Amino acid sequence: MTIMTKTIKEEAEAIKEQLVEWRRSLHRHPELSFEEYETAAFIKQTLARLPNLTVYSGREETGLDTAVIAELGAGDGPLVILRADIDALPIQEENDCDYTSTCAGKMHACGHDAHTAMLLGACFMLHKQQEHLKGTIRFIFQPAEEDTDEYGSTGSPYLISRGWLEGAEAAFALHMDPEFTPGHVRLQEGPSMAGIDTFEGIIRASGGHGAYPHLATDPVWISTFVMQAMQGIVSRRTSPLEPAVVSIGELKAGASTNVIPDEVRIRGTMRSYSDATRKRLREELQQAFRIAESMNASQEVTIAEGEPALVNSPEAVKVYRAVLEELYPETMIHEESYGMGGEDFSYMARQVPSCMMFLGAGYPDRADSGLHMPQFDIEETILPIGASLLAGAAVHYMTKHKTD
Repeated sequence: MTIMTKTIKEEAEAIKEQLVEWRRSLHRHPELSFEEYETAAFIKQTLARLPNLTVYSGREETGLDTAVIAELGAGDGPLVILRADIDALPIQEENDCDYTSTCAGKMHACGHDAHTAMLLGACFMLHKQQEHLKGTIRFIFQPAEEDTDEYGSTGSPYLISRGWLEGAEAAFALHMDPEFTPGHVRLQEGPSMAGIDTFEGIIRASGGHGAYPHLATDPVWISTFVMQAMQGIVSRRTSPLEPAVVSIGELKAGASTNVIPDEVRIRGTMRSYSDATRKRLREELQQAFRIAESMNASQEVTIAEGEPALVNSPEAVKVYRAVLEELYPETMIHEESYGMGGEDFSYMARQVPSCMMFLGAGYPDRADSGLHMPQFDIEETILPIGASLLAGAAVHYMTKHKTD
């Protein structure tokens, strides 16, 4: 263990109470995507305690109203990005604790409060050692990971378009994982989370009275054939070696028991790891809806493109592995992918070599609720660990760059 990384670990434990305080303050005041004004103000106020730290905020400086970006170090060396998301979810919290959300219908149910606190901690620790930094660290506190705006975009693409990834050699992020307890991480090369598309298909026909179905063209009946074909897309129309999901989440038809409606709306999600499979899913979905045309109905399908699959680069994964070995060698590393959820850090990962590692944050003595659930909470002993790993990744990358 180098002197610098040893100091990082010691500093993280020394500021554990501060990390908990930051996280709980953020948890009490959750804000939804593109509305994180108080959160951004909290971050700026906290960073203002650090002299010689360059801080950018607001739309004019960052490209987003609620983004906060800080820079530390010198230009002589690589530029490394550390990123945390800061937004919450439209969920009513059901936890009973002294830091429960004070905002009705809003909750940090995905751990972004913890991500933000850990990145603040990493910034404070690295600031103490800034004279030893051989490069520049850019701390990105990113709004709007969870939801899109009226133009269908989350926060990450806006920051990329404003050039905040230009010149960066690597980017690192962390995410809470309530399925594991502290001491466990998910970390693997390649695809880690899925690319996501949402769809809406409409089948239109000629409804009528339920007593005389022979005089109508029933879109409900027709929709059953379409949905059956959709269920065969993954099992029969994509490679069994490529993960894929097609799920129907919403089905709307008529409003009366004795009236055959004129239309049926089917909405859902498609998820995959590769661009080729993603393209195939879109094509096959449209083909499934064309069945309606062969049954004297009309159809239209709208597909909204979401974030791409999150792919961890081998180089960035090696950095996290090295830091784990140095700081927390007892950590159990699980190399399986996280699953078919989505994460807009994937946009950044397409620009520079990147890695998102998932930290076990569940309580060892109780059954934990999953992400995006009203009972979600984290074991706060993970906070100094996460802060250490973020700071350690930046230091390790710079040290490696210097010796290469």
